[in-house]
Amino acid sequence: MTSPAEQLESSLITTLEEKTARGYTENLPPVRGWHPGARVGATADRGALLAYNDNGADGICNLESGLGTWLNLDLGGHDRDFTQLPYSVWRWRPAANGDTAWLLGALAPEAARLELVGDDGTVAEADIVDGTYAAELAVDMVSLRDANGRLSVHEAGSDESRAEFERVLVDARREMTRLKVRVYDSAGAVLYDGPAINATD
Repeated sequence: MTSPAEQLESSLITTLEEKTARGYTENLPPVRGWHPGARVGATADRGALLAYNDNGADGICNLESGLGTWLNLDLGGHDRDFTQLPYSVWRWRPAANGDTAWLLGALAPEAARLELVGDDGTVAEADIVDGTYAAELAVDMVSLRDANGRLSVHEAGSDESRAEFERVLVDARREMTRLKVRVYDSAGAVLYDGPAINATD
């Protein structure tokens, strides 16, 4: 298994090389100061690793078969506003086409543990590293079982394809709102127990 530090280094090198080759040199990620955060899919063909920099930047590494390609770099830092909830969502992924559902983000300082809960009661405890969390849950999202098939019946780029894509997104958000999140403090007290995502996530 590739370590988070190795995955982060691979992702950073790839990103710097690709951006430089394409001439996108204005928004290059810093070379130094990065630290690996929480991850999902560590041993799967596809996963994600959160990362943060000493200067406040952060990002999500897209892991492909243990390697990494930088994805979703935010030089200003993703949302860490905990005034409403004891966690923030940087990215969510529905369980489409047999994949697992993901919820990735940051935890409030008083939060110590996060669980992602399916509507069937299945619980997955999030990986937590330095205030970041990454949760992965095997759950059957019925309307998304064949999301790829729904999209493939239409010609790419057509009005029908775009309309179906929008319908898939609506179904994905609806399915994700059926998942719940429970957040606990270090003493085991529940800080939050409710829908995993909201309308703005």
